[in-house]
Amino acid sequence: MSQSGRCAKTGQGPARIAPIYKRLPHGPHRLARNEVIQHQRARIYGAMVEAVSLNGYERTSVKQVIGMAGVSRRSFYEQFANKEECFLATFDVIAGREIKHLRNAYMAADGGLEERLRAAFRRLAADASENPKASMLVLVEAQTAGAAGSLRLRRATAACEQMLARSFAESRGASPLPAPIVRGITGGLHGAMSTVLSRSDQASEHVKLSEEMLRWTLLFQTASAAQMDERMAARLAQRMRGISLASAHRPGEQETVGRDERERLLRNALRLAAAHDYRDLTAPQIADEARVSIDAFLEMFASKDECYLAAHDMIADEILTLTADPDLVSGDWPRAVRRVVARLMDHLGARPLYSRTIAQQAFFAGPRAVEQNLELADAVATLLTEGAPSKPQSALAVEGIAGAFLHTIRCQVAGGRIQVLPALSDYLSYVVLAPYIGAESAIEIVTEDSEG
Repeated sequence: MSQSGRCAKTGQGPARIAPIYKRLPHGPHRLARNEVIQHQRARIYGAMVEAVSLNGYERTSVKQVIGMAGVSRRSFYEQFANKEECFLATFDVIAGREIKHLRNAYMAADGGLEERLRAAFRRLAADASENPKASMLVLVEAQTAGAAGSLRLRRATAACEQMLARSFAESRGASPLPAPIVRGITGGLHGAMSTVLSRSDQASEHVKLSEEMLRWTLLFQTASAAQMDERMAARLAQRMRGISLASAHRPGEQETVGRDERERLLRNALRLAAAHDYRDLTAPQIADEARVSIDAFLEMFASKDECYLAAHDMIADEILTLTADPDLVSGDWPRAVRRVVARLMDHLGARPLYSRTIAQQAFFAGPRAVEQNLELADAVATLLTEGAPSKPQSALAVEGIAGAFLHTIRCQVAGGRIQVLPALSDYLSYVVLAPYIGAESAIEIVTEDSEG
């Protein structure tokens, strides 16, 4: 089951809102004003976690939060401008606490890299087991909370990337890994945790998860990391120069004249969703921008949501067609993976609108769009790996690879560097190959001179 398990909530309607916290007594009490505010904020944070767990971010309302928190609407708006600000403050509290726990566990552990990472992952899994709703808010629901939520998630994962990078660089017997590979490892961890949280709250599964996260992380470590970094960094610089030249002559994506009406509608739905708040987008607006009558629009699509989902399907069809290469089930699977990943990254690097849709916008367009997007990532990872010559060394391989791709694209979108995606293809190929053929063999493949 994908990360979408909790995102796609399908409740029949809002239930009666009952407070989950006691209100402070009316009249005189011993609490100072700042203590009252702190008490209220704690209750509001807890209510936000509960409300989002029940409804998802999009369908959570201020009314639900204040009803569960047992605070007045005035008290809420004295502290938060709106639902989004409250959600982001709740995210900051939870993510800050979990990152602190992670670092403390790592630093307190005795032994080398493996022992320290094991302690950190056990602490992370314990937090998820003890407070699964809070972890869901950080790992899954933040993706659906607009650009600000996506940015918060990026900052949190960046802190984890930094910890992993230092771990490999400073631990005895370990070697620094290239930053794009550390990013891929982190994305895999995020994808795996999100999936487990979505399907189970059982403590036993979280204990098992911590060991699998450790295995996933360590299988990328290799004594040849420095050699790989040197060779791939030189190639990256060369490719970046080529990409800069190509970008200057690449045609834009905005042109829709000459396409048939349906395709113009699909492309304009994607473009408008990327430029505006999806919630404010309307079917007439999509039709008008595509120079199609609203009657013609309604003959093809029942709503803007149906149009957007069809547009996402269009992207998915192109990506899956590129990925479904017969060579991926041949005797030369590793090199086929490298070729296909390069083709995918070229495709996405040349189509910023597609990259923005996959990395961010689809997560803002409702539960079904989220589900389709995560299914696409899972399908790409499955196609890339189902022809592997052996079983993976990590049970998280497919979920981890899907997460690595999504996270890498998300980071490039957030940094305004979508055009760099083609230059990162060998790093992503390493993330795909290492779980199946080992780090050393994977390095040999990704550092070979490119064909042609």
